[in-house]
Amino acid sequence: MKVLKKIVICIMVSLIIQFGGLFYMNNYFLASNTAIKSKKVVDSSNRTSIFQVNVPNNAKAINVSFDANYIAYYLNSVLYVVNTKTGKSDNVSFSNRDKLCFYKWLPDRNRMLIAEKKNSNLLLSYYDVNKSQKSNITEVAMVSSAAEVKDIEAAPLPNVIYIKVSNGDKTDAIYWINIMKSKKKINTKTYNIGNIEVVPHEDKMVYEDLTNNKVYATGINNALSFIGSTKSCLLEIDNNDQVYIGDVDSNNNIDKIYFGTLKENTSSWQTLQLNTPVSKANLFVTARGKVYINDNRKGTVAEFQTGKKTAYKGIFLQSYSDGIASISDGILVKTPFN
Repeated sequence: MKVLKKIVICIMVSLIIQFGGLFYMNNYFLASNTAIKSKKVVDSSNRTSIFQVNVPNNAKAINVSFDANYIAYYLNSVLYVVNTKTGKSDNVSFSNRDKLCFYKWLPDRNRMLIAEKKNSNLLLSYYDVNKSQKSNITEVAMVSSAAEVKDIEAAPLPNVIYIKVSNGDKTDAIYWINIMKSKKKINTKTYNIGNIEVVPHEDKMVYEDLTNNKVYATGINNALSFIGSTKSCLLEIDNNDQVYIGDVDSNNNIDKIYFGTLKENTSSWQTLQLNTPVSKANLFVTARGKVYINDNRKGTVAEFQTGKKTAYKGIFLQSYSDGIASISDGILVKTPFN
């Protein structure tokens, strides 16, 4: 009886710990703040910047949240987060021994993931802008003093995070963390890794092999290949799990885009043939699967599928859910897509 009682107690403790982890990750880390109500809403947000937000010329790592309701930038060892509707600014604090390595807005809510180094420890935390609260998640790994975090990608549905760490000598590593804070180093086909993206609805990562100009996905042995294509690059993965891969020509421009899901054979993927080859830096795909080409000289972005053009002011920063974010004379400008 005593042995049975101990077994039951151990099982109960294990369940409490697991459910506690699930509750934390679901309700705090990757949880949405949206309350579901039956209410008619007139969506007038993001059409213009209600408040003039000034962005310092020497600011670094400037990024807007998925809906551009917030902008963040790093300046003088401080991470500033500004509400673009009210102008209210918050500072994300770090201790004297901690160093910000990288931050990334979550793709569907106003919350960010933050990687920082404390001595040789790489730490992961999140910042909730609605609560102005930074909370630790877990220690990721021991890294070298030269190590830098280059990207963080999160998939809210399978509750997983992938962190790309570069050691400065073309030796990159990918670390994986799940909802229970379990972590591991991912085996990749190369240590010279470029762009990484995660599939929103399953635990898979797609990444570039910069040495051989190929694209791989975790769980698939061979590169994602296409007839007639010898060099390829990863562009994006949309909300429908469609992966967008660019065909790279001899001038390192993209002349064709292949897209489809990892569940399909690449021979059945669809193709978009670009009229004129475009630099990867001037090509982007939105979460809704729309392909845009940016023309910095004219200050316009054109939707490839329809040809519709959207003019913006200043220097292109990035796209957000409904439009283009740019910096004009040190001021953030939000321009909705036409």
